[in-house]
Amino acid sequence: MKRVSRLTSEKRRHAIVDAVRGVFAAKGFSGTTTRELAHAAGVSEALLYKHFPSKESLYAAMLDACTRG
Repeated sequence: MKRVSRLTSEKRRHAIVDAVRGVFAAKGFSGTTTRELAHAAGVSEALLYKHFPSKESLYAAMLDACTRG
């Protein structure tokens, strides 16, 4: 059986931030639900909230990542 490695917390956060850029770009902050963000990132809403306590904090992390390049 193939062993699947798990991402570290930091790598998971980065993966989520990368995955949600397109959703925020297409629908804007107000038009996007946390369910859509979780789906885009391939995680549950609970896991999304484990890494980001609010949609606002995820949006801020995404903006920060965009400005850093």
